[in-house]
Amino acid sequence: MALLFSGADVQVALKNVQGNAESEIASFSDDYVLGHPIEDLADSVYDKFAVKTPVLDKDNIGSDWVDGYVPEYRTPNPDFDQQPGVKGRIYSLHVPYTGDEYLFHYMPLPPPPNPAHATVSKTEVVFTAGGAWHTSESINQQFDANLATLEDGIARVAKNVTPFNAALRDVIVARLAHRIEIAKKTRQTTQGLKYPLRRLANAPETFKLPEKPKQLTPKPVKVDKSYILDEVDYQNILKICESMSLVMERSPSVFIGVGEEHIRVHYLVQLNGQYQGEATGETFNHIGDTDILIRHENKNVFVAECKFWGGYEAMKKTVDQLLGYTTWRDTRTALIIFNRNLDFTNVISEAQRAMKDHQHYKSGPTNESETRLRYIFSHPEDKQRDIIVTLLLYNMPRPVKP
Repeated sequence: MALLFSGADVQVALKNVQGNAESEIASFSDDYVLGHPIEDLADSVYDKFAVKTPVLDKDNIGSDWVDGYVPEYRTPNPDFDQQPGVKGRIYSLHVPYTGDEYLFHYMPLPPPPNPAHATVSKTEVVFTAGGAWHTSESINQQFDANLATLEDGIARVAKNVTPFNAALRDVIVARLAHRIEIAKKTRQTTQGLKYPLRRLANAPETFKLPEKPKQLTPKPVKVDKSYILDEVDYQNILKICESMSLVMERSPSVFIGVGEEHIRVHYLVQLNGQYQGEATGETFNHIGDTDILIRHENKNVFVAECKFWGGYEAMKKTVDQLLGYTTWRDTRTALIIFNRNLDFTNVISEAQRAMKDHQHYKSGPTNESETRLRYIFSHPEDKQRDIIVTLLLYNMPRPVKP
């Protein structure tokens, strides 16, 4: 249980949001910002980072109860379920909402006078009431008070969020305009060279977005209404990931020292741009939080894990982690491994050895490129069920020691 609207100042969270938006703009390539109207870029960034004040779905508020132990006498301690007591009934009020969950854990200004305890998930706020003295009337009164407190807290948050969102768009436009000017100057410098430029044969083209985002076309499985990702889509998704990885290899100043979470965001930007936002980060899937998950009609069709190279044993554990995230229906996956060691050739060799030594290895690799290897593994819960695991290995820029 958490005390709602009582954490750090909500302005801390809003400043973090603005900083994340500015960091994303700074990471845009020259070709990307010069290839799209500033209005479209601003809309895209604003839609992604604008703060969403929670909105209660009051028409679907409901309650339930469970039998348990409750205090025999009135107590100011709200954690009644942690106290010894007598057998009784614990009632819960479920209030569904839409919006940003984290806002419930920050303090708006001015703060609410009487914040209430509740459990918060991404979809609902849950209040509880339990005590041997309770009657239906007293429980109704408590839940009415809880709901009023919740609405008051949200209203106070909105007074902080509304002006922030209004100013955020101006900040985004200003940062984009500055980024575009830098890109123009860079392009002018490049075009001013008197020596002819050579084009890289495999230059990544992640800055090119289709006029209309692609639609995934998974093949339905008639037996259980699940879906299998078409091989064409699977290869295209891998190509997008591969192109993004090449961008990181060739942009050392941007990606030196960045962590897995920051890298994952760049992959998601590209996948969401080309597959209508069906990729999401840290999405719960079976028993863990995957790095990249693509769904079709609420069915998982692609699961990927991003990790820095940590050695032979760590590689085997990473495979365990990926397979542990898959459900029985997932059949196409990817492991994206980033290396910051000096001996990349040895890393490739050790990664392949770890894959073959894994307990669920069945066959492979099929070499789709020097650093893109396709394997077949058995599912941990069903040896007859095959899982395709494509291993992508990339050499990352290393921080320079002072």
